Amino acid sequence: MKQATLKWSLISFLILVLAIPAFSQPDMGSRKHMAQSEQFSENLKLTPDQQTQMEGLRYSHEKAMINLQATLKTEMLEVKQLKLADEPNRKKIFAQIDKVGAARIAIEKAKADHQLEVRKILSEEQYKVFRMKMHRKPEFGERGQGNQCKGERRHDRSPRK
Repeated sequence: MKQATLKWSLISFLILVLAIPAFSQPDMGSRKHMAQSEQFSENLKLTPDQQTQMEGLRYSHEKAMINLQATLKTEMLEVKQLKLADEPNRKKIFAQIDKVGAARIAIEKAKADHQLEVRKILSEEQYKVFRMKMHRKPEFGERGQGNQCKGERRHDRSPRK
């Protein structure tokens, strides 16, 4: 009885010790994102109406991307499961790979659609600035701009321009 109580006390203590740092650190990522977003708005000289439209567009795009990426990961997981079967079925594996491809295409279409919608909101001059900012090289220590999500790898190993 004492051993079980001691065991659970130790486990609870370890969980608490590991969880405290996560709660004690301020969320620097969201603060940095907000600062960058404000700086970006200033550089583009967005009107309040444009800012509202861009925020709404960004929110709906991020929400859609969450669903699309979840679908992609699910389809990829299904391919793994089919390949690990005792008797893998080539036809089913290839059909599932087609679903993975369709999920990737859906993501690329959503990105393109988002870019076209952003372009509608901005004036020609603002769009030129936007394009330059989006395609610039990241500074030393900065994360790259753009389309990569956490955990996503660049498949082309050519150097960035």
